[in-house]
Amino acid sequence: MNMNRFTKAWHWLAALGLWALAGLAFAGDHANHGGHDHHGHHDHHTPLGMASDIPEGSLHQFDATWQTHRGETLRLSDLAGQSVIVTMMYASCTTACPVLVEDVRRIHQGLSAEQRENVTLLLVSFDTENDTVEVLNEYAHNFRATETPWHFATGSVADVRTLAALLGIRYRKNPSGGYDHSNVIALLNADGEVIHRREGLNQPVTEAVNSLH
Repeated sequence: MNMNRFTKAWHWLAALGLWALAGLAFAGDHANHGGHDHHGHHDHHTPLGMASDIPEGSLHQFDATWQTHRGETLRLSDLAGQSVIVTMMYASCTTACPVLVEDVRRIHQGLSAEQRENVTLLLVSFDTENDTVEVLNEYAHNFRATETPWHFATGSVADVRTLAALLGIRYRKNPSGGYDHSNVIALLNADGEVIHRREGLNQPVTEAVNSLH
């Protein structure tokens, strides 16, 4: 590795550590909000604004292992060479998350057939306690999202916090047992770099689609 690449990697890893700590502090904020678990009563959702800045560099360097709804293991580095449409959600959410899933679908469908062949859809759950592989598999079937490009994934609490920080997604557990979170979809290029982020629900997909051209 030449000195410029080494320096960039070092800066990225330093930023990763700082953002992981920030994600840990913010996600842990639910302790001050009476975060009791009343599973199934998640109708109230407070959207949180996305973080304005995110670290530069490839997310392929984030060496976390995820479990997909198919029971397979996945690392972000496994997706090298592919573009990725990624968001974060949780299965018991009945408000924003179903819309996020459909927004991911709309962006994907806005691409040409040739482009779609080299795009992965990654949806990572905030709810590490309840969103097991089996739960996510049922969720994928309910949303008709079982085809090859779709990956609903779960991981460790620490890895979820870190990924959220790297994508500029803020979240916290709320008193109903659900999660308040940013409604953000991010797009990664084939090198794992964030090339576009969009915030909000039911937004036009043109800008996101064009970023993958």
